[in-house]
Amino acid sequence: MAEDDIRERSRRTLERARSNYERDPSLPNTVWYGRVLGFRYRIDEAIAVFSEGLGRFPDSFELLRQRGHRYLSTRRFAEGLADLTRAAELLEGLLEWIEPDGEGSELPVPATSIQFNTWYHLALAHYLLGDWDAAEAAYRRCLEWVRADDPDGLTACSDWLYMTLRRKGDEAAADEVLAAIPAGLPDTAFVEGPSYYRRLRMYRGEFAPEDLLTPDLGSQVIHDLETLYATQGYGVGNWHLYNGETQRAREVFEQILRGRSKYAFGYIAAERDLREMGAGPGA
Repeated sequence: MAEDDIRERSRRTLERARSNYERDPSLPNTVWYGRVLGFRYRIDEAIAVFSEGLGRFPDSFELLRQRGHRYLSTRRFAEGLADLTRAAELLEGLLEWIEPDGEGSELPVPATSIQFNTWYHLALAHYLLGDWDAAEAAYRRCLEWVRADDPDGLTACSDWLYMTLRRKGDEAAADEVLAAIPAGLPDTAFVEGPSYYRRLRMYRGEFAPEDLLTPDLGSQVIHDLETLYATQGYGVGNWHLYNGETQRAREVFEQILRGRSKYAFGYIAAERDLREMGAGPGA
């Protein structure tokens, strides 16, 4: 699927989602319209749609999970934490619930459960707030909801858990995470691309850190090269940071921020770390 083709599919999907929402602002139509706005980086509009929906459906774990995610995109970490914590509370005891695509979707969206996505983003909220213990606990809950046929989810959650444990200084537990990652997965096994898998392999010594700083699009069609650089680069910068190479970490983080992928979690985390190092925006 060519890049121009995915853009056109995204445009048509947004038009259908908006039309369905304006005709019938039901809970499913509200959730999907907000999600598609988010996919197209219209983040403030997505938050507004989710907030309007929560005015009508105040206990919707779907809307809380989605708005919490997009609060993280806009650096409103505490608000994201509150929404995602509430969503997790509402989900307790619910059987696995796969997040449905909206009617007429043409987007390659991986099939994942709302439980996985809620715990993944809740853990990230704790990570971005520097609460390593809470982040670890949430990532471990996230791993409980990884589907057997979802290497994207397994590697993404495992990678962030690994980084959390290294930031805590628990290298033994981090090594246990690496040991559980299967070897030999082909790039084509991943819907969103193998960036997290490559990071995990780099941690295991199968790639040099610098190998990840020249990403390629591969078979995935969801992310551009700058987003892939932010994703792979953050793993590299973090690797240097907790291995005592602070200056090299700073250089990689600064290179990420010279890109335009400001909504990528790697970009957001690099921004946070640079600020903590006294070198980023708002430092």
